[in-house]
Amino acid sequence: MMSRCQLTPWRRTALAPRAVDPFTTLQSEMNRLFSGLFNGDEMWAAPGEGTSLLAPRLDVSETDKDIQLTVELPGLAETDVEVELLDEAVRIYGEKKDERETKDHNFHRTERSFGSFERLVPLPKPVQREGVVATFKNGVLNVVLPKAIPNAAHQKITVQPG
Repeated sequence: MMSRCQLTPWRRTALAPRAVDPFTTLQSEMNRLFSGLFNGDEMWAAPGEGTSLLAPRLDVSETDKDIQLTVELPGLAETDVEVELLDEAVRIYGEKKDERETKDHNFHRTERSFGSFERLVPLPKPVQREGVVATFKNGVLNVVLPKAIPNAAHQKITVQPG
């Protein structure tokens, strides 16, 4: 007759749950939180969608003559937004203020976000500093940056008699 211990390939202690280190769990959660906040992708998205709450959504496109930035900034006015042309990037800064009347309100759900953001958008090609235009309409910022005139790679030089 065979004993019960010989039939089971493991010992009873192998089935016991592992002790979870609370500091390891805290570190994992903090790493997940910070990697989600600072990835610089999107702003004001619902929690759990894997997007940042700090950066607005934008498109960067290019034509033969210019580079265009289109930035979604819902709930902001043109006075809430700053645009700055740097050496090889455009800096977009803004702040969405909480101007709600909360007196006598019992909120059941709050998903709207408020606060400041900054987005640094690298430019794919050099641009001219003159002629940059930024317009704001219906919560959308459009920035048009004329491309720099490229220098000719080869230039023929006429030799003059000396």
